[in-house]
Amino acid sequence: MLLVTWFDSLDLSKVSDEDRFKILEYVVSKVGREKVQEALKVSRITMWRLLSKQSKIDDDKLRTLLSLITQREFETLISARDRLRALGILRDDGTVDYGLALEVLALASSDEYLKNALIQFVVSRFKEDVKKALGISFAGVVLRWDESFEQFLMERKKRRKVRSKETLQYYKNLFLRYLEGKELSEQLIDYVVNHENKWLRNVLRHYIQYLYYRRVISPETFGWIMEVVPSRSYKLDVRPYQIDLEDVKKTLQHLQQHHEKYYLLYKLMLEGGLRLSHALQVVREFNPGEVVEIPGVGLETPRLVCFEDKG
Repeated sequence: MLLVTWFDSLDLSKVSDEDRFKILEYVVSKVGREKVQEALKVSRITMWRLLSKQSKIDDDKLRTLLSLITQREFETLISARDRLRALGILRDDGTVDYGLALEVLALASSDEYLKNALIQFVVSRFKEDVKKALGISFAGVVLRWDESFEQFLMERKKRRKVRSKETLQYYKNLFLRYLEGKELSEQLIDYVVNHENKWLRNVLRHYIQYLYYRRVISPETFGWIMEVVPSRSYKLDVRPYQIDLEDVKKTLQHLQQHHEKYYLLYKLMLEGGLRLSHALQVVREFNPGEVVEIPGVGLETPRLVCFEDKG
């Protein structure tokens, strides 16, 4: 049975003379001169000539030397480019064997460490190229406050349209002071995220929504910025107050005697669990003569039915 060694896949002709002498010196320091001389089957004179770099180390001698060290030791001794040459990935003319290179990259799918190392390398070396490939690029986008943006804030936004003129003016003042004429960039985004006035985050988020609405930025860019720039947090001062049941009783008695409508609203909220806005809607829209259908039984009945006697 033929024994396969770790260096059988190496193209030894790609290992330089300098690296061959480096391997020889390492092996001698590891196992001793006499053992290396014995393994190479050379005389003391030849051994001296090899160590003094007066004789070249041919492939057969190199193969013998490699048998005395591990693959990790070899990788430590040889430069990365020489290892690539030895593996056949890098050709003598400096071109790359793309098939082999892609096979190495494919290993990342099954090697978590290699995958993370590859991601870090690509992000650090080709960050802008990755952004462009993913559609996350906003080069050349300059922030400008104009009438169309104001109209978007007041009419086009899907959620939380700006209704108040005071709020709109406050947003405009912030925008003109900190964002007007600035080019959209990671540096600007970091500046806004760390700004002492947290309302600036909201202004930028509104503008990013506006840019996306006008198709100035891609969905990927929009999603990335909206995730990176958090909205302003609203801190509510919620304090618990103990309510005395006797006070509730006195309040309801007073309303029943002097303010029937307020009494009705409080009763609906207290006994029906309604919010104030819903209770107001019930009082405003309630029609006792309206005919309603009871689902499931196919029964139609007036909304309000008063029985003269109980049961």
